[in-house]
Amino acid sequence: MSKAKESSSVAVMEQNGVCVEVAVPLPVEGPFTYLLDDDQVSKAKVGDRVRVPFRNREMVGFLVAFRETPPEQKLKKVIEVIDEKPVLTERMLRLTEWISKYYFSSWGEAIETAVPKWVKQGKRCREKEIAPILSAPPVPEKLILNEEQENAYEVIRRELEAKNPHPILLYGVTGSGKTELYIRAIKEVLAREKGAIVLVPEIALTEQIRRFFFHHFGDQLEILHSKLSDGERFSAWKRIEAGTKRVLLGPRSAVFAPMPNLGLILIDEEHEGSYKQDNAPRYHARDVALWVAKEEKALLILGSATPSLEATYLAEKGIFKRVDLTKRVENKQMPQITLVDLKNEGDIQKRSVILSRLLLREIEANLRDREGTILLLNRRGFSTQIHCPACGQVVTCGSCEVSLTFHQEEDVLLCHYCNFKCPVPDVCRKCSKPLLRFSGFGTEKVESELARVFPHARVARVDTDSIRRKGSHERIIQDFRDKKIDILVGTQMIAKGFDFPHVTLVGVILADVGLMLPDFRSEERTFQLLTQVAGRAGRGEKTGRVIIQTYSPDHPSVECAKDHDYWRFYHAEIQKRAEHHYPPTQNLINILVRSRDEKKAYLFAREMRDSLKKHLRKEDSLELIGPAPLPFYKLRGHYRWHVLIKARELTSAQGLIREMIKGLKRRSGVMFQIDVNPLNIL
Repeated sequence: MSKAKESSSVAVMEQNGVCVEVAVPLPVEGPFTYLLDDDQVSKAKVGDRVRVPFRNREMVGFLVAFRETPPEQKLKKVIEVIDEKPVLTERMLRLTEWISKYYFSSWGEAIETAVPKWVKQGKRCREKEIAPILSAPPVPEKLILNEEQENAYEVIRRELEAKNPHPILLYGVTGSGKTELYIRAIKEVLAREKGAIVLVPEIALTEQIRRFFFHHFGDQLEILHSKLSDGERFSAWKRIEAGTKRVLLGPRSAVFAPMPNLGLILIDEEHEGSYKQDNAPRYHARDVALWVAKEEKALLILGSATPSLEATYLAEKGIFKRVDLTKRVENKQMPQITLVDLKNEGDIQKRSVILSRLLLREIEANLRDREGTILLLNRRGFSTQIHCPACGQVVTCGSCEVSLTFHQEEDVLLCHYCNFKCPVPDVCRKCSKPLLRFSGFGTEKVESELARVFPHARVARVDTDSIRRKGSHERIIQDFRDKKIDILVGTQMIAKGFDFPHVTLVGVILADVGLMLPDFRSEERTFQLLTQVAGRAGRGEKTGRVIIQTYSPDHPSVECAKDHDYWRFYHAEIQKRAEHHYPPTQNLINILVRSRDEKKAYLFAREMRDSLKKHLRKEDSLELIGPAPLPFYKLRGHYRWHVLIKARELTSAQGLIREMIKGLKRRSGVMFQIDVNPLNIL
């Protein structure tokens, strides 16, 4: 037999083997068809990890289906079936397939997002890694609920008994006792021999709530978060899967955990942006939790003092039930909020105001009375920009075209978008004149000013810089809780869910920071941040005081936060969103195109827009906008254009995009991403 005939014969034999569909964790269309060897057929199962050749390398993929008829082209073989028992359940496969279609990612990317790193890497689990971690539980005290809490819990209890529970939006002012209701609901679920998943937005909150939850649930509690090692995360995953842990606490990715007999999903601080993933698949944990809860016939509870407009809108449409807690527990008063108009302060001091006269007096009083103070500025660094006094040139990042921020302790200029660092220049790059001048300020400058004005005060700063330099976030928070720190300065990281009974004063250094962003959600985020940080004051015996410094005291976000009036803010904001066809009244899909070549980026964005127009039907009821440059036009060396789609019905817009993608010819050096209902379009 000639070599050509021999080769052809081998190809036919290979094609007669068993074919499988494999999803690979790459941004490519798939799944891909492979052949199994005879000795692999009996071992392979849907949900297994398999090692396969892909292009010019080997990688771990996921077996998602068997295929009865092989395609016409020659197939590559599966190198290895890794698992004796599938790592992906049927539910996980259906969930990740839904995510890939809904959020425009590959199936493999969706699976990779949902599973621990050890699963992605193809590592096997040893028995000692899944042994449960045992410790002695404390005896919890009995929770006593007030009348509002009792009424709210009765609604929760009825839904837990229902065959198909209705999702609940739990709106409760800061300090109203939402966590106590969470505890009651989880205990009810455990009594029914079911499991609970609790999502929190920050690792630091995970640690705070962990202590509280461990007090009640002891060895039944499991923690998942990014600070665990790969082995620890995988071991926790296997303990949950085995049913040895029935209460799971973690950030957004915990929603994917394989909790058997799931009865409850809780999303605390549901308004937080960290529940939306930035990279593909750009899923929102709220949407995934809704899918999982419906699939498992479990109850979903979303809790917040400042619910997202999306959640409240869904409650108004009857998709969620709404339960309200309007008062703080033990009849504690809401904090007294005072606005300071910085325009008046500036006239006297002739410089940028960091601490107003009123805030200085109140901090001094708190130091004298040994009470805790929190100061918020949602902008890190010492100075926000450096510019030349001669020509006005601002020092910017060459890759991102945004101003560099001066960090005093490291004595460097830093780009907060691409992490570019450089020394502070001696002369202006444009006119070569010396003496560059600093303007604006961040949290580091606030810390420095406090040290100057109150030299004996114990001050600590919480932002991404201080955590990286000083160690753990938890240690700083615990020192503040233990009154080893007098004043805590920080970004939004200190505004979320913390309960410090000794804090009687909260100061917002500059409320206008978020309002300056060119984003339709900026007013909502500002209101939420001001309300949340104000809620840290007065949770003990004394009534709290809050001082908000602002150049915009008449802005609705600031006024409504001052009056603790969520509903006035919601109704005004939802009307504006409806007028401009923004979420949640309509869906928004952002198609972002980027390239190092400015012209290529624009032309490809225009080509996408034209293709969408070609496939658009009158009955689709869609609105196309763009292409337009993004507010941060150049970021990390890439020029960025985008096309927006506004749609009443998301499915019609998704179908339109899929048609566009099918006929699209890819361009070298040009990348695009699709974000369904983005949280920002910067």
